[in-house]
Amino acid sequence: MKKFFFALIVVINFTFCTKSPESQPAEEIKLKLEQIPDQTATDISVDFLDSSKLKARLWAKLAKVYFARNETLLFDSIRVEFFSNKTGRRQSVLTCDSAKINEKTKDMYAFGKVIVVADSPKTIVRTSFLEWRNKTQRLYSNEFIEIITPDEEIRGYGFESDVNLTNYKIFKVSGVKK
Repeated sequence: MKKFFFALIVVINFTFCTKSPESQPAEEIKLKLEQIPDQTATDISVDFLDSSKLKARLWAKLAKVYFARNETLLFDSIRVEFFSNKTGRRQSVLTCDSAKINEKTKDMYAFGKVIVVADSPKTIVRTSFLEWRNKTQRLYSNEFIEIITPDEEIRGYGFESDVNLTNYKIFKVSGVKK
């Protein structure tokens, strides 16, 4: 008899403790829906303008737009060309594996194999993460960075620069090669 009551209690316990799919909290369902992009596009090209002047031109193989999160995610073969406000000429080219754009601030975060090549002087920056802040029109990174100029190679951690890579700072230099 004791075994029967124990088995009955275990069955009742499992019956009332198991959640059915219909009883999932609304927040959990909302979170799953927010992970679905509102728009998806392939082979995109976007021009960023300021007072009808071209600031940057972006290309990507795949873009996913999330309105509720105010962000766009970019994947596969991302390329951004930065242009001078004064001359309209291209200053540098950024390539990366993936990127995120904050639609409110228009800041961009580049991930993976990130490379920036300045047109003049021929300066190259390599890192795994780079942030472009729209408000300051500058590049930032807190990761390992490598800068190659015609005269030297510099390695270190932490970085800040203009988009044409003429005025840059490395916060913790770990090596210089001339």
